[in-house]
Amino acid sequence: KSRLKVGSAMASSMAVALQAGGAQPQADAQQGGPYAGEQQVMRTPRSRSRKVAAAGSQSKEVKDIVAPMVSNLMDNMRNLEKTHQEVVKMLVTSVDERAALEQEIVGVRSECERRIQEERVSEERLAQERAAASKQVAEFRAECEKRITKEQTELQGKMAAFRAECELKVAEETAAMERKLEEARRQTDAQLQAERRSTDQVRHVLSELPPLQAAMELGDVGLLENELRKWKGDVLPERFGECKGVVEAVVKLARERLISWRGVEHVLKDVLKQVERLPGTTAALLEHCHRLFRALKEAQLTKMDLRRSHPQATDRICEVLLAWQERAMSHSNRVQKLIVRKVVNWPQLGQFDFADLDICLRLVDRQEQGNEVFLTRARAIVEDETTAPKDLRSLLSHVETMLFFLKYTKAEDLRLTHAEFRKQSSKLDSTVAGYLSQAERDYPPGAELVRLTEKRGNLMDGKEVAAVLEEIRRAPSGKDNLGIFRDIFYQWAVVMKSKFDLLVLPHHTQVVCLLAFRAFLEAGRAGAEPHALIAQVGTGEGKSMIIAALALYVVVALRKKAHIVVDDETLLERDFWTFKPLFDAFQVPTTARNGERRGISSILCVSEERVTAAGRGPHQSSMAARVDPDADICYCEAKHVQSFYASIARGEKRDFDGYEGRVLILDEVDALIIDEEPNEAFVYPNPDLSDMATSVAEALASGASTEHIQEALRTSPHPATERVIREMTKEWAHGRKLKASDDFVYAKEAGRYCAVQGGRANPKAWSLALECRNFQDGLCREILFQERLFVMSRPRVFRKYHRILGLSGSIGSGAERTFLKQTYRAAFFEVPPFLKTCRGSPFHEAVPVGLGTRRQAVYVELTAEAQLARLAEVAFEARERVPVLVIARDRGQCDQLVEALRQAARSRGLGGASTDMVRSLSRTLYESDPEQWKDNLNRSTLPLGDSSGAEKCWRVTVTDPRGGRGTDYRVDDPVVDAQGGLLLIPTAVPTSQREWTQFLGRTARQDRHGQFCAVLCASDYAALSAKYGEPLPEGSGGTSLDAVEAVIRWGDREVAGRIRASAALYNCGVRVNELCEELFGRRPELLRDPAAREHLVEICQRLRWMSVREVDETAARIPDFQPARITTEARDLGRPVEPPAKTGAGSVDVVSARAPTSASAAPAAAASGAKGAGAMVSLRAGGGLPQSTIDGPPKVVIFCLDWSLSMLSQDTGTNLTRFGTCVACIRRILRDQVRNQDLVGVVGFGAQVETVVLPTAKGVGGAQVDAQIASLQAQMLGGTCFFDAVSQCLQQLGQAGLAPPEAPRWLVCLTDGDDLGSRRENMGGELVTRALETSPPANLNMVMITVGKLKEKNLRVIDGWVDRVAAAGGFAQHLSERNAAAITSAFSVVAECLSADVGGATEC
Repeated sequence: KSRLKVGSAMASSMAVALQAGGAQPQADAQQGGPYAGEQQVMRTPRSRSRKVAAAGSQSKEVKDIVAPMVSNLMDNMRNLEKTHQEVVKMLVTSVDERAALEQEIVGVRSECERRIQEERVSEERLAQERAAASKQVAEFRAECEKRITKEQTELQGKMAAFRAECELKVAEETAAMERKLEEARRQTDAQLQAERRSTDQVRHVLSELPPLQAAMELGDVGLLENELRKWKGDVLPERFGECKGVVEAVVKLARERLISWRGVEHVLKDVLKQVERLPGTTAALLEHCHRLFRALKEAQLTKMDLRRSHPQATDRICEVLLAWQERAMSHSNRVQKLIVRKVVNWPQLGQFDFADLDICLRLVDRQEQGNEVFLTRARAIVEDETTAPKDLRSLLSHVETMLFFLKYTKAEDLRLTHAEFRKQSSKLDSTVAGYLSQAERDYPPGAELVRLTEKRGNLMDGKEVAAVLEEIRRAPSGKDNLGIFRDIFYQWAVVMKSKFDLLVLPHHTQVVCLLAFRAFLEAGRAGAEPHALIAQVGTGEGKSMIIAALALYVVVALRKKAHIVVDDETLLERDFWTFKPLFDAFQVPTTARNGERRGISSILCVSEERVTAAGRGPHQSSMAARVDPDADICYCEAKHVQSFYASIARGEKRDFDGYEGRVLILDEVDALIIDEEPNEAFVYPNPDLSDMATSVAEALASGASTEHIQEALRTSPHPATERVIREMTKEWAHGRKLKASDDFVYAKEAGRYCAVQGGRANPKAWSLALECRNFQDGLCREILFQERLFVMSRPRVFRKYHRILGLSGSIGSGAERTFLKQTYRAAFFEVPPFLKTCRGSPFHEAVPVGLGTRRQAVYVELTAEAQLARLAEVAFEARERVPVLVIARDRGQCDQLVEALRQAARSRGLGGASTDMVRSLSRTLYESDPEQWKDNLNRSTLPLGDSSGAEKCWRVTVTDPRGGRGTDYRVDDPVVDAQGGLLLIPTAVPTSQREWTQFLGRTARQDRHGQFCAVLCASDYAALSAKYGEPLPEGSGGTSLDAVEAVIRWGDREVAGRIRASAALYNCGVRVNELCEELFGRRPELLRDPAAREHLVEICQRLRWMSVREVDETAARIPDFQPARITTEARDLGRPVEPPAKTGAGSVDVVSARAPTSASAAPAAAASGAKGAGAMVSLRAGGGLPQSTIDGPPKVVIFCLDWSLSMLSQDTGTNLTRFGTCVACIRRILRDQVRNQDLVGVVGFGAQVETVVLPTAKGVGGAQVDAQIASLQAQMLGGTCFFDAVSQCLQQLGQAGLAPPEAPRWLVCLTDGDDLGSRRENMGGELVTRALETSPPANLNMVMITVGKLKEKNLRVIDGWVDRVAAAGGFAQHLSERNAAAITSAFSVVAECLSADVGGATEC
């Protein structure tokens, strides 16, 4: 196409040129053909030349124009020629292509025609098929219509038949329903008739029974007897019907009550008849009064109303008691008569008995002249209708104490007070000295709370008391250094004034003590500042008031909460209810910060039984079974503080840091001194393991076999399966041994057994053995399985408090002080006795007095018989002048001494008076006869018989150590005080300085004198003397106390040893506590993994057998838990190994309370455990794992080893032989699981049986035992006297005197072949079987390890032994190992049995 365009352009140019040259070329071009133009153009130059030549004269201008044009034209022609050639070629090519295209078109046309033809044929075929299909459809439609018509006809027939059948069934069912309805009507009528009969029966009961019940409720004997006449005969009338059971019960109760009332009547009439003429002696009259009082209480217990039944009897009882009061009391007065009348007429005396009446009367046994104030206040208390007789004793004692303090109030001197405090400056920590100096600056002489001088008026006068109260309340001008304490003192004075109408003022010693504690609490938290401050406050110096004031200061001034720990339930309740009105007088701001205030909340923690007993009474809102986290002041015991921490651990908030807002106040510091068990493990339920334990219990109940246990261990995927089976089998056997009443009682409310603890049923206490017992007796169908998951370190928990404040009668020995300093950063000071700060007032301490033939203050006799003789000599000599109190070594010796001294009295000619002269105050008597115990206590300081004046003689009272502390022996006879006061005779000096101080505190109380003379037995101290290589000094005459000082010195060394021995266990407990706190408080999700929980359980159970490093290593196995990142206060002192009861000499070295450091020593490697809980299969019955205890008896462990030739095989998978592996395992158990007090023995057997090591205490010969075991070698002889060896081991375990009867005995045997060589009579183990059946060793446990394939009959024999031991309640297991490579794992089971602690505490 481009070429054609060029040609067209050239043609146009040429046409222009031709027009310029003439018209001829144009004509030629028009006349020629297609190529004429070209020919014409080729001819045009020549013709033009001819014309030019012809013309000759054309103008030059024309030539100039034409010449270039011609030249151009020529060029164009040449180009055109080339173009022409190319066009020709193109045309030729186009012709060829067109021919080819036409040929292709022809082919396509033919193909299309062929296809069109085929389509036409297909259409014809389709038309034929369509016609055939239409025909078939028409035929099918006709067939269907025919069938439908037929089916419609059949269906109509069936519907008609079905309709007829339904109508028939409806008719039948209608008839049946009518019959049922008729039957229901008949039954309803019968039921209505029965209910009418029941209603009639109930109406008869309601009309006839209430008079009988009313007679019982009214307590009228005559009325009850008249009513019972209506119910004669044993068969009740038929009109009562089904109510006969209820009526019979009421009638039976009424008859029994009438019998009881008749018995009371008989006693009353008998006694009243005997006292129509009063007996001549006070003792005889006293006996009648005892009987009358018991009858009076019996009447009240049986709800008999003496006023209704015998109106004159009550008055006559009162007359007899008043007659006795006139004779028995030294100074009969009106208050005593009021007390008698109040008690006789009080409706319910409860626990108040005749001994309490006697005590109350003697409290007010004073002349009216000179005792007007006391008797007036006592009379007001007695006449108060709200005061129950049970409260009289405490209230009267309180009045007596208040008056004693008031007696010396004006003699108090603040200068003397500060001088007494300064006397201890050289012994004080500089920081504490600073606290006391600050107290002296805040409360200097001249700034007394109240200025009391001898010139001031009578403090009993109402106006003077009001003036004093106003002076207390009015703060001085300027700064008031007493601050909140002034308000506390005022409110306390107001409370006591309203209750007793007496003025109560704090001593100067109390004020200074409180100000010192205030300086401590307000000091900064610098590292040098103490964390605990402990004050030594003597008995009767107002310690309870100091504690209450400190609690108020903590709450009101510091805005913190106070936990007050008093570890004596009686004193706890007494102090709380005494100071509750004081707490209620104060308010603190609310948290809303809107200026509102609320009253202080104070709570008393008691048992759940006490809370329930309180019901909805006035005290119920102030009592709780647990520490209330929202209470401002909480009085509780140490166990409540521990459970409070544990409850935080298991709670949702887990606020472990909340202790910064709490202050711990201790009444006595015993709870802080941890010289035995510093840790407490808590158990928590596990639902998965409870299901597993239930399966085990079901299997044990059905008597499963050993093979089933082994199968369960192999198939169950849960990591705790083996532990659950082990613990369940042991506790299953233990549960069968539990004794009703001693170990458990049936709780009707719960419908199951509950544990007995401390003589009381405790429904909250959990015991796996008791769970098993409930299951065994059908009282439950499921086992509640709990596991150790939390360990609390008591010292660490106590240190969490913001501060610790302690007040104690005695701080203790030097070792205990060192422990308190290191563990709690404690500092100390002493509060001087109140009387030492009074001008000219007498202060007395118990002094040693020389008595007996040798006039010694301390006797040391060689034998118990000589001690008894000396005791009788000293006691009977002294009782002629003063009362005597003997403190025995323990309750057993107390009971023995009572009988021995009575016998000695009879031998001295005292005859029948010996029983009254020598009285017991043992705990045994208190538990069996509390009334007699109280009567003995009351009479312990009263003259014997009717003696009076100069002829007075006194009783000898024997008590145990519990009566040597916390019991008040009231001595108010001036003659006794002139003779030196109550004489104390300890028969044993306690090794604790604090307890010795408590002993001496029984005498020389208040402003009275006191004395003591010790009579000791050298054999009681033989062990301590031998241990420390010092003889007990014998009495050297006079008042030498060398023996007492030696015993206390040994005791200090004992305490130091125990503290040091518990150091490793203490540090391990601290570390486990830190890890538990982290897991429960910050990583609780980790414990959802059963394998992780099992690692924690392992730590908590095996704590005492692990070092701090090993604790961290085990904790590191918990997935995604890194102990190394948790800071610690613990130091790694190795494995505790030994229970903390072990002692030793040396310095105390526990742990300094320093800043936390990184636990980088713990490895970071962790391994995941298997997850999931598997289903249990049936298991064999057997014993379980004995629980290790700290204070328990020693274990006896005998290893019985096969050392025959086959034991030299080296197929254990290690470089050791079979025997070498056994030796290595036993040495490891000896080192890690056997305690110093445990006994270990080794017996070897092969061709013969040989005792290698007789049972030897590890603490005595542990090194030699280990050396002998290490030197053992297997023999080169054949033979396996296995049965003989077991028989010999049982004989050794059963030896008399080998260990205490309660000591567990363990037999661990290993053999790798069948018995070969035992005696003929024991070839089948007959001797062993007979011994286990007839006389097995006490508390026997057995582990039998067999290696390789043994004969079936021998396996049956061994399994029989295991079953017998298990049936007897011991742990028994047969470990059948197929190859020697499992020897180590088998001994690991033995180690676990000997060491694991599976028990734990539950929260109170």
